[in-house]
Amino acid sequence: MRTFSLLALVALSIAPAWAAPTTSTGRISVTQVMEMVQRARNDATARNTVVAYLAGVGETAGLMAAEAVARGATPLRCTSSFDLSEDVAVSALSAGAPDTASWAETPATPIILADLFARAGCR
Repeated sequence: MRTFSLLALVALSIAPAWAAPTTSTGRISVTQVMEMVQRARNDATARNTVVAYLAGVGETAGLMAAEAVARGATPLRCTSSFDLSEDVAVSALSAGAPDTASWAETPATPIILADLFARAGCR
């Protein structure tokens, strides 16, 4: 999981200086993700950053499930497969952090992961 965090931070730091900063604790903020998704429509660097970030989030979901089983948890049972796209991430962030004033200090990854597991019907 630390590898993912490092990769995601590197991916988001590749973007030009106009990108929003991380949270005060160094986590990827909702503001960062929303800005990159918005810029990805016209900017190849931002597009690559979003793709790398979402790939990392998807990989993290799989690693979390595998690590839980390795530590003795009951294997995760899901009613559908994981599905993650820019639109899904934006919807998750909008629903999970409706107060835009708090976006700069709200970590994005936990919101997207929780939504990913919930939409897949995992228990």
